[in-house]
Amino acid sequence: MTKRILLASAAFALASTLSLPANAAGPWTGLYLGGHVGGTWGDVDVTNTTDSTPFFDLNPGDTATFSPNGVLGGAQIGYNYQMSNWVFGVEVEGSVMDFDEVKSLAGSDDVATLEAEWLATAAVRVGYAMNQTSLIYVKGGYATGNLRFNDSDTVPASTGAFSTDEMHSGWVAGAGFEHLMSDTVSVALEYDYVDLGEDTHSALTGGVVNEIGAQTHTVSVRLNWHWNPSL
Repeated sequence: MTKRILLASAAFALASTLSLPANAAGPWTGLYLGGHVGGTWGDVDVTNTTDSTPFFDLNPGDTATFSPNGVLGGAQIGYNYQMSNWVFGVEVEGSVMDFDEVKSLAGSDDVATLEAEWLATAAVRVGYAMNQTSLIYVKGGYATGNLRFNDSDTVPASTGAFSTDEMHSGWVAGAGFEHLMSDTVSVALEYDYVDLGEDTHSALTGGVVNEIGAQTHTVSVRLNWHWNPSL
């Protein structure tokens, strides 16, 4: 339900901005397309709810906490509309990630890996233009990404392995500073907090069920190309 509301809000905002007259536009008004690179870190909790295997050493009710980190990069597309000093917009962003941690579960001989390979967001942005070239903004909306959990025990007498990979959905909130280097090119620095929620991971073999929840932070440098109808 939350996903549908956020996507509908973003679509309405985009349709509204596209229908506004160009002669009222400021330097930030228009379509933009760009890329980004940055770093990411976070906290992921793996809570076992069911375990019928002889080798997985996380008992039902136990939680293992991971603190993965890594890098990300990707692309974004959006639309802004400026009214006086205020800038309103919508943006869709997609990233590939190298975000993982490998650790031994406490008190056991299991080696577990927690990783994510991609992240996507759809957000509404609200900014304030401090002058003709500098913008501060906040953003918020829908987020989705994948989380993969692998566990392996290679120490006799009980050995085995399993892997789960699920798509999680949640929300994103962030803030940034953007600067127009010319009429068509801007550079930005952005921080985002992403809550990917909690989802059930059921192993295809072994009868293991885990509840996995994740929160991540990202800091990225962004380069955008702008098409402004008023210039």
